Amino acid sequence: MKKYLIFAASALALASCSSDDFLGENPGNVQNATTAINFGGEAGKITRATSNEGDDHVKLDNQFKVYGVKNNGTNFEKVFVDYSVWYDENLTTSNTNKWEYVGKNNQTIKYWDYSAKEYRFVAGSPINAFTYHIDHENISTIGTVIKSATVTGLAGHIKANEAGPAIKTNPVYVAEPVIVPKANYNNPVTFNFIRQQAMVRVGVYETIPGYSITEIKFYKEGETTATSNNVILTSATADYFVGGSDVKGTINYDWTKANPSYTYTYDDTGRTKSQNWYAGKLCTTKPLATKLTDEVADLYGTDKDMSTTGYFTVLPTPSETDPQPIVIKCDYTLTSDDNSGEVINVTGATAAIPAAFSKWEANTRYTYLFKISQDTNGNTGDPDKVGLYPITFDAVVTEATDKTQGTTTTVATPSITTYQEGSVTDKGIEYKPGKEIKVTVTNAETGEVKELNTDGATVGSVAVYKFTDAITEAEIQVKGITGATPVTGATIDGNVLKFTPESEGYYAIQYLTDPATPAVYTYKVVYVKAA
Repeated sequence: MKKYLIFAASALALASCSSDDFLGENPGNVQNATTAINFGGEAGKITRATSNEGDDHVKLDNQFKVYGVKNNGTNFEKVFVDYSVWYDENLTTSNTNKWEYVGKNNQTIKYWDYSAKEYRFVAGSPINAFTYHIDHENISTIGTVIKSATVTGLAGHIKANEAGPAIKTNPVYVAEPVIVPKANYNNPVTFNFIRQQAMVRVGVYETIPGYSITEIKFYKEGETTATSNNVILTSATADYFVGGSDVKGTINYDWTKANPSYTYTYDDTGRTKSQNWYAGKLCTTKPLATKLTDEVADLYGTDKDMSTTGYFTVLPTPSETDPQPIVIKCDYTLTSDDNSGEVINVTGATAAIPAAFSKWEANTRYTYLFKISQDTNGNTGDPDKVGLYPITFDAVVTEATDKTQGTTTTVATPSITTYQEGSVTDKGIEYKPGKEIKVTVTNAETGEVKELNTDGATVGSVAVYKFTDAITEAEIQVKGITGATPVTGATIDGNVLKFTPESEGYYAIQYLTDPATPAVYTYKVVYVKAA
């Protein structure tokens, strides 16, 4: 979600690889073997501090491990055997980019061997997390020598942690394996590092005019009563969420293609599995935040495992798991702001995160923002009559280092999702004028994408309006679109509505759900902030 989720691929350059036939500072009589191995480049955006701040060496914790071999024509020979590389400001022959590997653990300088047909490299960080496994039995079989690696010390949040020590979730990066042909000797060798954890945060705010939410409690999967002040995401699928401490993983390298790859599998040992995932305890002494951009502490709650920007480090959803909608369900109390003492109790308010946004991928950040507004699927005493005050799912954010993007969704029936590249901030989502916004409409429970049209008369008809003053979806349901300006130039591409806001203001996407008289509409309001 450059992604924020977020996806991050970090580039780490390795230059001028060598033969292990030549040790020390003199390259010997090897053709053009005059340059030592050097390291440099960039690190990924998802960092141990759960922010995108800091220099590249900080993001990689100042170190990584390299294993490398060369092809002499008939078999592979080991060149780098578990070499440690560390950040050092003092430049040397083997360190031209502030990454050193000579001087510790009997590690020596290396040079390119032009009698070798190619080199192969793998890398990972942190150093102490990786154990590389070499296929000694088939070492003469080209392509199989660097077989796999074991990674230890992985961890991911899953349970509420209100009082205990914070779980240790230091990042683990795995580099895509690299083949260097002779034609590229002495050129930088680039490693693309991928963090093997994901990051998730959940925020809750409300926009109900005239009332404050003074108490909110959430349901666990399978329970009929809301009991927890901790925000709970649930799944109907058993063991959908995974986490725990000291989790192991296995990397298997595939050298059979021109662009080699790897697969990463988590061991079941040490993992916790559950239908419930805890996103932090909301403050019980003050009302919910009323704006998406309020301070993080107001929006995201508290938990010992939570970063200052609201993120939890989590283990990715297992690859074999089919993505399923994630549900949030709660009860809450509305207290009138006019000091009359009036209260309204709302029960069973539910929103679903579509399956398309519910499978957590490695090196990805997700932000789920839930808004309690004036349209509801909860009830105020009669379960057969839906009340006036709902909880609606307001945002899904996926972010990556190379494509910062933000997605905002209002989920009732149906859900409306808006997306604009580059809209993610640490405090939420900020849409900007002059950049295209894409709109999709889905079934809130199944994630099915709806067909759109602009005929104004049938289900699926969409339109965009601009309001001068601040407005919410609930207020539009009461006031209508009187005074709003229709936005021209919107187009439909497949099941996607596209429009470009020209200036700052509140833009409402209108979706026709029922053409009866009077017609029934679902709205999504997007605030576009001046650049």
